[in-house]
This record gives sequence, C-alpha cells and structure tokens, in this order.
Amino acid sequence: MIVNGKKTSLPNGTTITKLLQELKLDSDHVVVEVNMNIIPKGQYEQLMLDERDQVEIVGFIGGG
Repeated sequence: MIVNGKKTSLPNGTTITKLLQELKLDSDHVVVEVNMNIIPKGQYEQLMLDERDQVEIVGFIGGG
C-alpha cells in the first residue's frame, strides 16, 4: 500500500483507525483519502485497507 507517497507494509484487513494508531496520528486532526476518495471519520473503524490502496493523510495545523 502507498501511504503519503511511500510504500508501506501493513497486514491485510488493517483499518484506517489501526493505520492512524500505527502512525501515532490523532483522527481528530487529520483527513484520510483512500484512492482519491475522502473517507468520513465514521467509517475509519470499518473500512479495511488493501495492499493496492493509495492513502493520503492530511493533518491540520492551527495558527492565528
């Protein structure tokens, strides 16, 4: 699977929630896109990733 442009090896059936935990990212501060589709946060625990998926994770940075 490709995550943010880098080939990444994860077990089949890894969910977005599990991926974010592995990367030590907080789901409240990121948006996840899988194969060019933005995934609603409510689907992070159900959507299982496949080795052919392309995942982009975009983080939010506060400022002011």
